[in-house]
Amino acid sequence: MNLILSVAIALAAPGTEIALVLDNSCSMVVSYDLLEADGRKTKLPPNDPERAAVLGTLIVEGLARGTADRFTVLAFGDTADAPALMVTTAADIRQLPPANGTFFRNPLQEAKRRLETSDRDGRLLLFFTDGAPNDMSDPAEGPTLAGLDTHPEFDSFILGLYGSQQARQQGEPFLRPLARTTDDLVFMNDPTQVVAAFTRGYARALGSKPTVGTLRAGESRVFDVPRYVVELLAVTASSKPGAEFTAALAGPAGSVAAKATGDNGCSDFHIRGAEKLCNPPRRHFADFRAANDPLVASQWTLSLPSAPGEVEFGVIYRYDLVASVVAPPSVQIGEAVAVSAQLLFHGQTFDDPAFFAADGFAATLEVGGQTVPLTAAPGGQFTGLWTPDAPADAGHPAVAKVTFRNTWMEATSRQPVIVEGYLDLVLRPTPSPVDLGSWVGQRGGGQHCAEIDLSGSTNVDRVPLKCDLDRAPAGFTVSCGPVPGSEAQLGNTIGQPLRYSVCLNATGCCDAASSPGTVDVNVSFKGANAHYAEGAVVVPVHFNVEATGFLRCWWPVLASLAGAGFALFVLVGLVRPYSFDPASAVRIAGSEAGVKRADAANLRERPGGKRGFYRNARVCITGDGNCVKSPRLAMLVLEATPGLGNRIRKAGGMERKNRSTGKWELVPEAEFVMGVVPGVIYRLGSLHLKFE
Repeated sequence: MNLILSVAIALAAPGTEIALVLDNSCSMVVSYDLLEADGRKTKLPPNDPERAAVLGTLIVEGLARGTADRFTVLAFGDTADAPALMVTTAADIRQLPPANGTFFRNPLQEAKRRLETSDRDGRLLLFFTDGAPNDMSDPAEGPTLAGLDTHPEFDSFILGLYGSQQARQQGEPFLRPLARTTDDLVFMNDPTQVVAAFTRGYARALGSKPTVGTLRAGESRVFDVPRYVVELLAVTASSKPGAEFTAALAGPAGSVAAKATGDNGCSDFHIRGAEKLCNPPRRHFADFRAANDPLVASQWTLSLPSAPGEVEFGVIYRYDLVASVVAPPSVQIGEAVAVSAQLLFHGQTFDDPAFFAADGFAATLEVGGQTVPLTAAPGGQFTGLWTPDAPADAGHPAVAKVTFRNTWMEATSRQPVIVEGYLDLVLRPTPSPVDLGSWVGQRGGGQHCAEIDLSGSTNVDRVPLKCDLDRAPAGFTVSCGPVPGSEAQLGNTIGQPLRYSVCLNATGCCDAASSPGTVDVNVSFKGANAHYAEGAVVVPVHFNVEATGFLRCWWPVLASLAGAGFALFVLVGLVRPYSFDPASAVRIAGSEAGVKRADAANLRERPGGKRGFYRNARVCITGDGNCVKSPRLAMLVLEATPGLGNRIRKAGGMERKNRSTGKWELVPEAEFVMGVVPGVIYRLGSLHLKFE
């Protein structure tokens, strides 16, 4: 398909044709009666008694004077039939007389004529008003009168100054249709906002965005100007009527002389209620416009050596960057088409990744009322896919509008595109049905997929599709999506996917399921646009899944429990057994006197004296006084108990010597659990023992 390139500099003179429709009605300078919906009249003060709109117009005229831009002011006549008042010089702008009504029709028609016949590469309608038209009742008339409905190349910037909410409610419906976007419509409720708004309007003609602010006497503002800026424009205007001020602009080459200066004064108009309109004091302005080297960054300073009060300023960077957009001359509804855009610098594709990554840079594309995401591509290209979903309004072409913007610039380009009827779409999926196979469910779930080939279909390479799912068995989900890399190649552009993947996703430990059987699972293919709904094709999905089974599902849990139990068993076996007191010892001899002389043997150092796996520490003493490990060979078995205590497990016939009487007495078995008493002498046969 042939592509046509819409470039802002192609086959046209440089510069912008600017037609300003300026409201010069009496309500700007004298109080007036506002007719309410219920027939009542409300007295309102003048909206612009200081003639800020005239000041803003003079500022724009001064900036455009002597450049490739052509600026014409179209004001209201005294009657609905009177032709628009057309002026182009500063002197004539100052002397525009107040009109007896708000008449939109003739000025808008004259603006259309001037923009249509212009040889400039840019066309901008500026519109300023403080009211609602007396000669129009249908807001939809405005775009037709101005040519905005038939000329997508026309830009517009609309300003509304309304001192009351009632006045805005009446005027706003007529202004909104004149604005291309919401950013192109500015409402103000105070004339102090007018100068900044006019500055923004002229910046729009240059593809720029101004920086605005205020300065006082002795203050200055430094501007770091990036590369690719060919001109720096500065506007200064007194915020209130008063004496003149002095402003200065300096750059790398030194000071720059003012391009235009003056005030918004006029000769006497003899207007009832505004007899002093043309009397001093007045608001003053000074415009600067200086060339800048676009290949290097620079620094400029705007200063205010002297001023009687606050001075408003606006600084505009004019970039040598032109937007262009490439789109097919005609498309069909439902067809996905590639749209690309770029910036041009000195007529060549602009490619500076650092520029694209700084100052909030963004690239957007609006086509046929849709916003198309743009993706940066190598070589300075920005690409996106647009799918028309309806014919253009009233049979007019759709408009592909690209906008490149950052903090300082806003470059746009438009391309008309004819939107025709729908493409035929015949779907022939293969295979149908699609078989995902048979398998046993897994503890961790799983996914089984198969591909469906649509390459045998008609226009499937150009029409976006939807793959819809109806249902799935409990515990399962079905997914359907294009196979990456299966996109069709349409000349130099990428078309639509030709293959789709259908997957059955099973949860862990799933039950048995089959299709057909448990439930009939289907996927359907159809064009993404609602027009193609009747052409949907259903593809049955076959599969058979056996239940996971108890052991397959739960063996990790069972193994974990067994492992945890074994670990606990080992831990308890090592930690739970009891030990003797580290200081516990025993003296063993064949007589009572010998016990006192015998060496003390630490219980922990005797065989079995240390605790073992699931075994308390114990000492086993034989009849000849030896310590052994086996309790069966011992006459006395002493075992450790909690708290470093002990108890007698075996000691048949053991006696102890009563310290009070000096006699031997039998140790009752009931006291074995109390263990031995340190310092007491025990006798077991001929064996004498003393524990310490």
